[in-house]
Amino acid sequence: MDNTGRVESRAVSRRAYLLGLAVFVLIAAGGLYYVKWSPYYAKAFVAATKHSIGDSILSREAAPPAPSLQAAWNYTVAYTLAIWKAMILGLLLGSAVQALVPREWIARLLGRMSFGSVAVAGVASIFSMM
Repeated sequence: MDNTGRVESRAVSRRAYLLGLAVFVLIAAGGLYYVKWSPYYAKAFVAATKHSIGDSILSREAAPPAPSLQAAWNYTVAYTLAIWKAMILGLLLGSAVQALVPREWIARLLGRMSFGSVAVAGVASIFSMM
């Protein structure tokens, strides 16, 4: 192959990587907005005015239920209904990272034990509210 073919191949490869990264960012931003940012934005106003975000998802009663299989099942159902969208988004983002973002980029950005890598990971966790 001549130099022109190699340069063109690198340009196509770079474009594919950038397109994959753009698709990942769109999935992440759209998914986080729908699952995390929008619901919690509304709850922030409720918390500011009432100093509470409402009842627990686990129990509407003043005292927690007695330990039992039924209480455990009710907890499982309530918790699953509360987090299912976030769980699906987490699975989608995990697979999108693997499929759309080059491993070398992730290793270069997050794979070191340096202040910069830790800072980037910390900033990323702020946006995902993790």
